[in-house]
Amino acid sequence: MYDKRLDAVIAAADTGSFAGAGRLLHISTPALAKQINTFEKEYGLTLFNRSRSGVELTPQGRDFVADARPIMHECDEIISRAQRRSATSVEPVRLGVSVLRSGRRVLDLWQKDAGKHPEIRLELVSLSDDTTTVSDIITHLGEEVDMVSTAFDPEYWAQHCSTLTLDFEPLCLAVPRDNELARKPIITLDDLEGVRVHILKQRSGGNDTARTLLAEHPGITLVDIDHYDLDTFNECAQDGDVMISKTMWAGVHPQLVNVPVDWPEPVGLSYGLLYPLNPSPGVAAFIARIRELAGTSS
Repeated sequence: MYDKRLDAVIAAADTGSFAGAGRLLHISTPALAKQINTFEKEYGLTLFNRSRSGVELTPQGRDFVADARPIMHECDEIISRAQRRSATSVEPVRLGVSVLRSGRRVLDLWQKDAGKHPEIRLELVSLSDDTTTVSDIITHLGEEVDMVSTAFDPEYWAQHCSTLTLDFEPLCLAVPRDNELARKPIITLDDLEGVRVHILKQRSGGNDTARTLLAEHPGITLVDIDHYDLDTFNECAQDGDVMISKTMWAGVHPQLVNVPVDWPEPVGLSYGLLYPLNPSPGVAAFIARIRELAGTSS
């Protein structure tokens, strides 16, 4: 490996002063000057002309820095390659992602820690919304994927897997762009008089709360759906119907827009991660770190 005092030499060459180089490397000016002075003395070099206004490379110094830069870069690359090879021996933590379960919020959190935890290797696994329901995913956790990020009812899913809640996901309505409701800043239940609303069949949680509130208005027709997939979005777009949606699905379908609903009470689901009841050490470590980054204890 190259002599680490080269960092001080390059920083001084780039900034034109020992003080600026010290700030760049987060060390004091005397400490940086000592590194350069001892380097020059040890190798019998005069790399800088010193003056009250700063430092300037000597002709010898210019040649030296030009030769040193590619060597330093190559050493950095050697270390990076070694770190990447080490990381590949770590069992991956597999997050299932799809159009409807993009995992964007989780990935944004993890990006804050980019490169800080080589012992955790996150891998994204593509899932199909048309053929894979969330129930299918949970049933087979640990086989192809270890976890999935989605909106969920904690009380229901806690019976089947572990959950980490990161946010609250209010339920809204996906409305065809040519529907007059799409131009409203917020939709009231009275606005839905004579409208067909696609909604999940009765189960539990926020969807059932929405169903109860909608059913109190006899002018609203409820259309049961088994699960969400892109065909469901297409059907609403073609028929002009509206559909219970989530803010996380904004922009999923080009012909539908999400519009908030003026519910008489908060209606929504938890958003976060679903993962095995007995997670592997890698999954447990990832969950713990995401929990810390999100600042949540749930």
